[in-house]
Amino acid sequence: MARLTIIHGGTSDPSGRRGSALRSAVDAGAVVRLAPGRFVNAEDWRQATPCERHIARIKALHDRLAPRLVVSHASAAALHGLPWTGEFPDVIDVIDPRRTTTQSLTHVRKRPGVGRVLRTVVMIANGRRVTDLVSTAADLAISHELRLSVPALDVALRIGADRDAIRAEVAGRTAVHGRHRASIAIDLADVRSGSPGESVGRVGLDEVGAPRPVLQQEFHDEAGLIGRVDFWFPEHGAVLEFDGRAKYTDAAFRAAGATAADVVVAEKRREDRLRRHRDVKSFGRFGWREANDAEALRAILHGMGVPTTRRSFTSVR
Repeated sequence: MARLTIIHGGTSDPSGRRGSALRSAVDAGAVVRLAPGRFVNAEDWRQATPCERHIARIKALHDRLAPRLVVSHASAAALHGLPWTGEFPDVIDVIDPRRTTTQSLTHVRKRPGVGRVLRTVVMIANGRRVTDLVSTAADLAISHELRLSVPALDVALRIGADRDAIRAEVAGRTAVHGRHRASIAIDLADVRSGSPGESVGRVGLDEVGAPRPVLQQEFHDEAGLIGRVDFWFPEHGAVLEFDGRAKYTDAAFRAAGATAADVVVAEKRREDRLRRHRDVKSFGRFGWREANDAEALRAILHGMGVPTTRRSFTSVR
């Protein structure tokens, strides 16, 4: 985990730079400017995760935000440790209890909070309030397309949010826009999802009208456990795996001492065992491209003998 220390322009950083020197360092690419007078070391920034970078933005602006403002939406997702597809927004999301409309500023997006009962928890580090896990999940389901909200909802359920509580939170909102999309996201959310890529893949499968698959189904043979598969279509004897690059390229996903080549070989042997299993009639793989390309995903499914139907809500994103 990267340690992102906020450098204040009015004080020196560990290297002794101040004010104008920090601005020159921005031009030279040595530091990154998050807000006026707020910087971080560029190398630390590059090594940080998207979540860590967004939390640094929140910390950089904390003392400039009115106490009434509550961190929410994508920013609350980062603080709760929920996944995000790609980079988090450059702006900090907050709810303003005094506003009736959204106001977008350079570094902050103020969302309306008039008439809303805010359920919050407190950030221990600085006392700032943030929407609680259920409220955050509901906000994401209402405000964001399915490929962003479903991975976050999967994790929210896994770490303790109650599905019915999220539904009730959405139902209690006065805004109508986004409610239908939210109900789809909540219905799709599943604690068994193995990764954000699988979550996005599940959205793609639902949009092309595939049957609802069983997630993380275990398979055994005479030698013992073969493993769990991402998607299993029992009526069609079809195994479908989401093939994200991380399992091959990111050392964090490999056993200690294993190389990327070792992972490829192990995956090939696992696939061979699955193909020989008496219940498996077909096996397929898809990745990020197909998860975002309905026709490509539909072709893979049809090639495996898995039918699809047209859905009326496929444009809900």
